Amino acid sequence: MDQAYSKELRADTAVLLIPLIAGATAVAALFAAIIVEDFVASWHLWLSVVLATASGLFGWRALKQERRIVGTVVFTTVHLLIFFLIIYKNWMPGSPLPYLYAILIIASSMFIQPDFSFVVWGIATLLTTIGISAHTEGITALLQQISSPIIVNFFVAGAAYFSALEWQVAVESVSSLHLKAQQRRDELFAIQEALRLANAKLHSANEELENARQTAVSERDLRTRFMHQVSHELRTPINTIVNFAHILGQGELGDVSDQQVDYLGRIEKSGWHSMSVLNDLLDLAQMNAGEFHLKMKLVDLHSVCEEAMASVRSLLRSPEIALVRDYPDVWPEVLVDPKRFQQALLNLLGNAAKYTDEGHIALRVRSHEQAATFAVEDTGIGIPEAHHEAVFQEFRQLYETSARRRIGTGLGLSISRHLIERHGGTLTLHSKPGHGSTFTITLPLANTIQPNGRNHTPTIAPERPF
Repeated sequence: MDQAYSKELRADTAVLLIPLIAGATAVAALFAAIIVEDFVASWHLWLSVVLATASGLFGWRALKQERRIVGTVVFTTVHLLIFFLIIYKNWMPGSPLPYLYAILIIASSMFIQPDFSFVVWGIATLLTTIGISAHTEGITALLQQISSPIIVNFFVAGAAYFSALEWQVAVESVSSLHLKAQQRRDELFAIQEALRLANAKLHSANEELENARQTAVSERDLRTRFMHQVSHELRTPINTIVNFAHILGQGELGDVSDQQVDYLGRIEKSGWHSMSVLNDLLDLAQMNAGEFHLKMKLVDLHSVCEEAMASVRSLLRSPEIALVRDYPDVWPEVLVDPKRFQQALLNLLGNAAKYTDEGHIALRVRSHEQAATFAVEDTGIGIPEAHHEAVFQEFRQLYETSARRRIGTGLGLSISRHLIERHGGTLTLHSKPGHGSTFTITLPLANTIQPNGRNHTPTIAPERPF
């Protein structure tokens, strides 16, 4: 508990009580002195007026100078002597003058300390005994006259002590709570300042992020425009090279040797590969720029799959590799963009052809309760399970040495997964080294009309093994 705060309040109390008690004593003594016209009989009253006024002024000034103990002790001592003089000169049986000490007992407990009330009571008892003994004869008479004021003043001292002690405890408790409240307030101010600084930093970070985003968007747009421009500038010469190589290889402009046919075929094949790479880069740029749009509709899936299977025939590394078609009797109805869905299928089939040297490549189509699956299965080199997600990353080829012998950019699988996800489906991989790979496309069946007329897209069923 904060005792300094209770001492401060005692000083404030003394500043109020000392002038009040001193003034009341001086005024009462002055009236009494005026009533008694004989100065010889009233000199002690005039002295009381002077002493009360002087002690009041001294105590008040001492309190203002923060000398609380000196001021209150001098004031209390002087008034004890004043009351003693009045009792000594003016007491008579039945007089209430000894009870005046109760004022000083209560006051001293309030502006000095609680137990000081008993000190003042002891001094007042001694002075009362001396003062009254001058007007009585015999111990018995003296005891009869002083017993009542002594007992009353004792109870007053006890009551004053407990009241002042309770007041002191309450004040110091309130002071402690006040200090805790101030500490909490200071902590809150500190937290508020920290939050303000954090908000300022967050605002600054948000501005930096926004600037970075704008820069990234600008760079992305610039990259997209660059890719479109490059695509436009390269398509024409590549098409020209491919067409001229094909015309020359067919002998339409004169006879060519077998070696020349071989070289022209390689030129044509490289040209088509360059065109494929260019298309993949353009698709990737459009996907990153958010400019990639699908035209969804119901299509003949059998025709789409057959075109993809026919196109992959020219990519096979050996004529002994079998192309297996495992189709259902009733084809599922799925909303797709036919061009982009066929592109995804062809990427998967081309990837299978790239890494399959013998065995077969199969396209298996299944219709389930709420979804359709398209599985591209091969008997190629296979992929370790730890790398199943890595193969879908852009520009990532798992077997770099083998990839150098098998032309590719590492974009086909990444683009295929993006295309299938844009269709609302999934593309997953099941593979083990030496046991081939199976890439499975899962697409939701076409929307069905509910009784309320709202379209409903069914959830994709769990993938079922073939």
